[in-house]
Amino acid sequence: MASEYFVDDFENYSKIFKEHAIYAAEFMKILDDEIISMGLPPVGRTKDLFRMFMDLTYQVDRTYKTRNKIDEDDFKLTTYMSGDEVEKHMRSALKEEFDRYMNGADGNQQ
Repeated sequence: MASEYFVDDFENYSKIFKEHAIYAAEFMKILDDEIISMGLPPVGRTKDLFRMFMDLTYQVDRTYKTRNKIDEDDFKLTTYMSGDEVEKHMRSALKEEFDRYMNGADGNQQ
């Protein structure tokens, strides 16, 4: 099982979390200000604004990487499962799909 850093090292983890929280709140404010300055109605709800901020971070990250010539995979799988657990689940999913395909190919669709 993966380590829960916020439990194992709360003091250091919380410092990093606070940094991220400050920046996220600032970006949310910038987004809200820009929406209002464009004559659009204010988002009004922090939850909605946060969701919008999170939706934008993918594109912002890609642009940042491009502008700074950072060569890194865009897709990362983050999971709390061990490698063996992920492999087990993938094998199970592939077996289910294969079985479904074979049943469909034989005309025995369920």
